[in-house]
Amino acid sequence: MAALKFEDQKLPALDDYARLAEQFIPGRQAIFVIVESAFLELLPQTPSRILVAGAGGGEEILRLGFNNPNWSFVGVDTYEPMVELARKRLGETPVGARSQVHATTIDKLDDKDFDAATCILTAHFVPDDGAKLAFFKAIHTRLKPGAPLAIVDGVGVAGEDRTELLRRIWKRHSIRNGVAAEVAESNAENFKKVAVVSEQREEALLAEAGFSRVTPFFRGLAIKGWLAFA
Repeated sequence: MAALKFEDQKLPALDDYARLAEQFIPGRQAIFVIVESAFLELLPQTPSRILVAGAGGGEEILRLGFNNPNWSFVGVDTYEPMVELARKRLGETPVGARSQVHATTIDKLDDKDFDAATCILTAHFVPDDGAKLAFFKAIHTRLKPGAPLAIVDGVGVAGEDRTELLRRIWKRHSIRNGVAAEVAESNAENFKKVAVVSEQREEALLAEAGFSRVTPFFRGLAIKGWLAFA
């Protein structure tokens, strides 16, 4: 089965996407707070450039950039409508002056020497047929040596008992947060179609791409986050 692309999902209206994501994803607000805290610890108190892989909608840039005027951002995303939404949202805030968002793939981005990168809930749409490894390598080559990557991804093995239990809890969690039962079921079913891999496989791919010191920092059901260093 081909991996489900982001745009192949049954997506809500784009302006509703962030609100619904909050209802679906356990600890979503905490993810951004933890990533911001990690970068505050790891980056110098001087201007820093952050690469955002999967920047559609602009929310990640807004959350990280709002209280950190020393940080500037270059985001990439392959889904043009989300890129346009990001540009619109960012253009209405002071963060927009420090941000660029491109509708392209990471391997076609000429910019390099970033001080940090994020990849939040994006890599699990990249199939593990060589493309996921190439995706991680493309991020790695655009970072300065030792620069941190904050990556948060769905993990698991579709059909495995533990993964299926977490999927069912995911659905219950969504319904408890106000999502209609049929919408929650459809979203949970998507987990069987996206290109999630086991956490051990994800860590191995990051290492093969050149990252070291892969350090877990978040877990919410089938969502896991790591810091990894170029």
